[in-house]
Amino acid sequence: MGAVEGKIIRMKDFQTPTGPLPVAWLEVAGRKEVAVPLIRLAEAVGLHPNPFRSLVQRDLVLQEFQTTITVVSGGLKRTQTFLLRPGVLGALVKISTRRIQDPAKRERIVQFQRWAFKTLDLILFEGEEALPRPQPLFPEAGRAAPAYMPTRGDRALATRMLVGEIRRPGGHLYSYSEISRLTGVARTTLRRLAKRLGVAHLRWPYTPPAQGDDRELLNLLLAQQVQVLQRMLKSMAR
Repeated sequence: MGAVEGKIIRMKDFQTPTGPLPVAWLEVAGRKEVAVPLIRLAEAVGLHPNPFRSLVQRDLVLQEFQTTITVVSGGLKRTQTFLLRPGVLGALVKISTRRIQDPAKRERIVQFQRWAFKTLDLILFEGEEALPRPQPLFPEAGRAAPAYMPTRGDRALATRMLVGEIRRPGGHLYSYSEISRLTGVARTTLRRLAKRLGVAHLRWPYTPPAQGDDRELLNLLLAQQVQVLQRMLKSMAR
């Protein structure tokens, strides 16, 4: 059995522990169903769309809950692939979190799984007013953020990652790209914030190595600090 056919009734963004996610109400075979764009679902759990799409294509049952819909926008037609609610839940179950070494990435998937298992059924059967308030991806990072920071993304968590309070496995600092992906805060905002916090030199012009011991990381950070001090001395001597 191939992918089912359906048409969009309406769409709405819902706030999840990993950021906003569009959810569509579809009419499928004469009944109403909720669905999620496949690519956006992959982004929500922090996976690349291609392997996530392959995960669905390899499973004969999950294929039955996939639908491709033609959307017209600005006079242009484009197709978008959706997973119906049972397919979303089935795909999430097939993700083995035990094999994921990165604790932040593993926690991201677990939190989204919990949200999806509870929320998608409520959206379909009980309505939006029954939805629980989503919990942050890292509840322990719920401190008040500085007033100058934007409202988008988990700002408190981003701050802790920037200053090195939360690090990658092995003790290495998270890069701007990784922090942006995990917290939802834009990279340009992260760079400005790093300058205000006085930690921009930790990630510029070099990036900490992905592998190696703490001694290598310490030597690199010390070398970067020396470069910053030399620039400051030259500037003061002018």
